[in-house]
Amino acid sequence: MVVVDSEASEDERLWQWVAGYAQQYRSSLGVRPVAAGVDSRAIAQKLSELDALPQSGKPALECIQELVALAEPGITSMSGPRFAGWVVGGTLPAALAADWLTSTWDQNAGVGEGAPAATAFENAALAWVAALLRLPEAVKGTLVTGAMSANFCCLAAARGHLLEAAGWDVQQHGLFGAPALRVLVGNERHETIDKAVRLLGLGKRSLTCIEADGQGRLRPSVLARELDRCADPVVVCAQAGNVNSGSFDSLSEIADCVTRHRERHGPSSVWLHIDGAFGLWARAAEPHAPALAALADAAERADSWATDAHKILNVPYDSGIALCREPRSLRRAMETGGAYLDSGQPRTTFQPGLLGPELSRRARGFALWAALRHLGAAGVSELVARYAENARCFAQAIGGQAGLRVLNDVCFNQVVVLLDAKAGTEPAAWTIQVVRALQAEGTCYATPSSWHGRPVIRFSFCNATTTQEDALRMAGALGRVIAEEQARE
Repeated sequence: MVVVDSEASEDERLWQWVAGYAQQYRSSLGVRPVAAGVDSRAIAQKLSELDALPQSGKPALECIQELVALAEPGITSMSGPRFAGWVVGGTLPAALAADWLTSTWDQNAGVGEGAPAATAFENAALAWVAALLRLPEAVKGTLVTGAMSANFCCLAAARGHLLEAAGWDVQQHGLFGAPALRVLVGNERHETIDKAVRLLGLGKRSLTCIEADGQGRLRPSVLARELDRCADPVVVCAQAGNVNSGSFDSLSEIADCVTRHRERHGPSSVWLHIDGAFGLWARAAEPHAPALAALADAAERADSWATDAHKILNVPYDSGIALCREPRSLRRAMETGGAYLDSGQPRTTFQPGLLGPELSRRARGFALWAALRHLGAAGVSELVARYAENARCFAQAIGGQAGLRVLNDVCFNQVVVLLDAKAGTEPAAWTIQVVRALQAEGTCYATPSSWHGRPVIRFSFCNATTTQEDALRMAGALGRVIAEEQARE
């Protein structure tokens, strides 16, 4: 129960109650069931009982208490130590506190000098990110909603840069009549690349899929042959961190292919983009785990990079990162103007808010800066290394259980598990049955996927609070649930 000062003002009681509730919720994450207790239909049914929006309002504290009472049964403990679904991460306390302040300060970071602190902190945080990831000093970028938006921004920069070099100004003339632009991608790329290509008006027909190996890594030899056939401007999309296996494309070999293409066709004939939503952070592991950092060797040779601070760094959502070697290309793709946008103050620093798709937007730099300042470079390195250690610990525990098989080389934070189906049950149906039972059991939360045509369960380790003990508990829960489901008639 949250206690507030009855003598305080209405607003003060509201802040006290919310802070107290948030602290209690965060403290419960290690012990509460991970899955939500009800589904969205049950929540919707409760909400529908309100019928239309009431004519009369109610005090803010009562409103928030009602919100919590209605929502909490449907809250999944995604920030908890045993949530391993998708690749979503958690929230560091320092970053969460900064996120609260971000809402309190209520700055529009899209207006540059109208929000000087927001601009300065975003610049500082992005500079720290570039240094941690060991990218070129000239790199600039912006904070966006997530890795999907980051890929979109980077590929927009690539589109404009390549077409400009081919004599076409896409900002002025659009794509009707533009030279053809090809996008070479691995067979096991993330779907956000496809979505970005569609949103940019290039269409899925612009994609050429390059064969991947058994771990989901694009084959550089096949890429080289395809580039040899390319006369049109071309974007090459490499991947740091396969969403299933966690594997990394051979960035050095891919960069070599790109270099050879430039030598034949000119410096602006090809653009290398890396989708590193979570895997790019492996480069920050250098002091603690040099072998892990080496997975992303040569990433610095790319032209643009997309990543997400939520997944690995545990910054609250709304912390995607788009970075470009040539900031001009990103600025041209995203530029906007209007006398009504002027703050009346001179521009004294680089304006990252002008490099993204939004105009009105949250001051995303505060939370990212707080996370980095809290951890320091050594803390980020240790954190990234710990994710890989937890994944290996879990995989080793799984390997000793009958009916379970780890399909991927556990090189980073992802583990792909194949189940031996119960007699008389289709593998896909059995996998879903086990996933649902595992979620209902409450110890941990994993999600299903499909890999190489086989139904699997995927476990992702990217929460700063997860320990090896948690990893072992998760492995034990999976084995226990499978045994229980096998015993069911």
